[in-house]
Amino acid sequence: MTIDEYIAWLEQSIAKIDYGAAAMANAMAEYLADRVANDTLRRTTHAPGAYYKARPGAPPASASGNLAKSMFTTPAPASQGLRATALVGNNARYAKLLEHGGCVLKPTSGKVMHWKDSEGSWYHPRLPATGEFPAHPFIQPTVQEAIDDGSLTRVAIEAFLPYDP
Repeated sequence: MTIDEYIAWLEQSIAKIDYGAAAMANAMAEYLADRVANDTLRRTTHAPGAYYKARPGAPPASASGNLAKSMFTTPAPASQGLRATALVGNNARYAKLLEHGGCVLKPTSGKVMHWKDSEGSWYHPRLPATGEFPAHPFIQPTVQEAIDDGSLTRVAIEAFLPYDP
């Protein structure tokens, strides 16, 4: 191999690696969105309209599946160099409240919120009755589990292999 051939090979390899970073980021985001929707958010289920109280800090229980269906990813641009960022999130209106907790719910009209479930009819001027709404995270624990069990690393490596010189 001549020096010119080597330089050409090296330039092609570097260009190929640039695409590998985005492929890895996209694969990891897709994996996490799928794992959240099909594992974390399906661990505990109950019938729609049934009363269920998850313990603070535990992922929310699934009733309608809307939270799982609301997972999304935003892919990384095709070539950003050796670093790439893809996003994973949830666009359900109540996802942020479940993931982070901390706010208080109040009625938007009238003096109380009202709903019915298997335990009967409920009327509340605020929720929770005292303190702040407890967090029921589902994305962050899934990310940590995927890091701890090595699956996120495996997904990244598999996505990068076609771009490895």
